[in-house]
Amino acid sequence: MIETILRLTLRSLLSRRRSILMLLLALSPVLIAVLVRLAGRPVDPVRIEVNVLEGLVVRTVLPLVALVLGTGAVGSELEDGTAVYLLAKPIPRWKITAAKLLAAGGLTAALVAPATLVTGLMIGGDQGGGGGVAIAYALAAVVGSFLYVSVFLAASVATGRSLIIGLVYTLLWEGLLAGLFAGSRAFSIREYTIGIAGIIAPERIKPALDPITTIVGTTVFLIVAVVLATRWLGMYQVRAAE
Repeated sequence: MIETILRLTLRSLLSRRRSILMLLLALSPVLIAVLVRLAGRPVDPVRIEVNVLEGLVVRTVLPLVALVLGTGAVGSELEDGTAVYLLAKPIPRWKITAAKLLAAGGLTAALVAPATLVTGLMIGGDQGGGGGVAIAYALAAVVGSFLYVSVFLAASVATGRSLIIGLVYTLLWEGLLAGLFAGSRAFSIREYTIGIAGIIAPERIKPALDPITTIVGTTVFLIVAVVLATRWLGMYQVRAAE
């Protein structure tokens, strides 16, 4: 049953026009890398690589792609009423959540991670340590994809304004408050993503969070988001039946 829901969700996400926009957004770092190469070899290509991957991919591209796909995986079905047909079947809610998470998280990772790797290799991959930075951020983007999607998926089940909530979290909390207050970084998916990259390539990437905080925070965020999404899906079934 998970395979069926996964396949249908992927088909739904890929059939939407906004998926093309997400592909273009995911490819924007590659365009930046091309411009950097055309401008000539920078003095410190690895530093430029880190700045582009962290500043553009992790801070902007990844959360926006995850937001659109994560909220669309189930939120669109809830809004147009088609989710009732799925929820009316005797399917464990955790299977629905798992399938939606795998579909939206996997698609986000498939869009962002390869673009991240290509961007990093184009800018600094042929320099000492450059390839390791590209691989580190690409792998971190995979983890960050599922982490962001799990949170946005839960938000889309809870409210019809999940896009707005996701934008507020991404732009206000992570974009502003997490940078002003050091303590708030421990509740930032962006910082977890950078932290994972730092664990993989500690000699080049210096995250704000230590490895233990990164691993614990990532695990807790993912578990809580999945549990809440599953619980709220069950509650939605009760409301629909009534």
